[in-house]
Amino acid sequence: MGQAKPFQPELDTTSHLFLVGRSTAGFWVARDLEGRSEGIFRDKKDAVRFALFEGGHANAVMLSPNAVEPSFGMGVS
Repeated sequence: MGQAKPFQPELDTTSHLFLVGRSTAGFWVARDLEGRSEGIFRDKKDAVRFALFEGGHANAVMLSPNAVEPSFGMGVS
């Protein structure tokens, strides 16, 4: 038998940065700055939670003082 190796799951080394802010319609938007992922939420807590989970690191979120409008899959403009 061969020698046992410790289990090391593959980690996704790519991280994303999300812009989180309120839209003019009053919803909270979390949008990946690379245009890969986006979510629309009723409250800030859920938008930040989504961005942290999808971003993959503790510094994945930038809160915007300006309105953040959803791109609806059209990318960042």
